[in-house]
Amino acid sequence: MTKVLCDISALRYYRTPPRYLYALPPIPDFDTPYGRARLRQSPVATGIIHIPIHALSFGRDRLTSTLVKQHLWTKDMPAEAIVDTPFDVSVTSPLLTLLMLSTHLDPVSTALLIYEFTGSFSFFSPNIKMDDAIYQSVIQSEFKRLDSWQCITDTQGKPSDLWTRPPLLEFDDIRYILNAGKGMRGRNQLAKAMRYVTGKVASPFEAKASILIGSPRRVGGLGLGGFKNNLEIKLDDSARRICGLKKAYGDIVWEETPDHPMVIVECQGEMVHDSRGRAQADDDRALALESMGIEVIRISYKQISDRARFELLAQRLSNTLNTKLPSPTPRLVRKQSEMRDALFRAWPYHENRPSGTNR
Repeated sequence: MTKVLCDISALRYYRTPPRYLYALPPIPDFDTPYGRARLRQSPVATGIIHIPIHALSFGRDRLTSTLVKQHLWTKDMPAEAIVDTPFDVSVTSPLLTLLMLSTHLDPVSTALLIYEFTGSFSFFSPNIKMDDAIYQSVIQSEFKRLDSWQCITDTQGKPSDLWTRPPLLEFDDIRYILNAGKGMRGRNQLAKAMRYVTGKVASPFEAKASILIGSPRRVGGLGLGGFKNNLEIKLDDSARRICGLKKAYGDIVWEETPDHPMVIVECQGEMVHDSRGRAQADDDRALALESMGIEVIRISYKQISDRARFELLAQRLSNTLNTKLPSPTPRLVRKQSEMRDALFRAWPYHENRPSGTNR
């Protein structure tokens, strides 16, 4: 067995700000009996990756252990499927990790992970001991040298479990596998999940709103597709004077057509938008966009998580886009319920946290 994290362990690795992995002792050699015996004393193994360690196996040996769970892979692998890290361990690439996870997740949950991997957000919940270790070994001014992750703080200024970081994966990589990887394990499940994915997003809230609004009706969405996520909008001189910006980004944007103006749905997450300064900036930005003839619809997390409120939002979107939502059939009602059940439970493999994340 080689020392390669995969599946859930690889996901947890990719959710960890590198500063923690630099500060903490390397994970023991879980491919040896001596190393496995030390796993329960390892802060990385117990506090970040978690036991059992999910390890990739290429069929050369078999292991029976409660500390390490082997994942046998015998077929062709995507290019650059194994990534060497600076932390004395290898890990499956983000793409191979998604492929493996998709084999035991429903399509909506897999779609959420696709949004996370291709987007600019992730989750990490450090504990006090780990924070003490990192603050003792890494000067805060050095964080930017070690990684570009930033922890989102709540309205009281306390750190949350939500972080911003550069995307891990590009959509072109996923499309390549879907086109060229026929027969590859996880490929079909990944293809089903992509039906719910509309583009790159910056928060879990935007991911869920995009799925609900843009997914085809046959799988439980509103079917109001054709929008772009995080579209850059250049502001005219008048709009610039209102908000002091040269450009703005829309969370969910339908570009102007003969039937409707440009329409923007802004996801107003409580954690990010509730401060007085940020609320004022949001108001100025919305006014600037509206001065250019753009329709701005600001929504809260409750408006998508509460079914009755979402139906009112759906009607408003339909009217604004000058389209008509057909009456749902019993089958579509069932599909909508299934989607909501999958969408509003806990975020995939984000342990001991609420579903989610209204940010």
